[in-house]
Amino acid sequence: MKQLILISLLLCIAIAAKSQITKNNWLLGGSASFSSLKSSSTASIQFNQTSFQVSPLVGYFVKDKFAVGLRPSLTYGSNSVANSNTIIKVGPFIRYYFLKTDNIFNLFTESRYEYGSNTGKGQDIGQRLNTFSFSGGPVLYFNTSVGLEFVIEYSTTKVIGFSGNNNEIRFGIGFQIHLEREE
Repeated sequence: MKQLILISLLLCIAIAAKSQITKNNWLLGGSASFSSLKSSSTASIQFNQTSFQVSPLVGYFVKDKFAVGLRPSLTYGSNSVANSNTIIKVGPFIRYYFLKTDNIFNLFTESRYEYGSNTGKGQDIGQRLNTFSFSGGPVLYFNTSVGLEFVIEYSTTKVIGFSGNNNEIRFGIGFQIHLEREE
């Protein structure tokens, strides 16, 4: 019975919810994700890596459904050659929502570029990185301001000084807060 009440309450909230993905609104939020990477660069050591990433963001809707902003990220990973590493990156993003602005459910896509460094132990210390990422997924809005998103992301990272690149598929979950601008 408790489950039925909870589901009914969530449906009522969802029916009343509308998102704020319109021009002149702010986007704040972030996501956490997990990935598995297989190296294909010409570095002296080939490796497999498992990592966890936290990535906040701040953006602004320059048009209805279209936001631009800045997204830093912090990644902690461990790999098959017994090293752990921390990667810090930052860069711009663009984001687009496909469905109507007042839907309680929407689909988004995001592209971003990030520049950063690998501050790991061992041979990875001080590496500089260029990353291009493409992501997307569904968003469910709980109310006019808060959305829960489920993300799948593909990224390719070039380690400066080495040929080849590292490719990742990352799965994540995030919250986004849409702040309406006072006029």
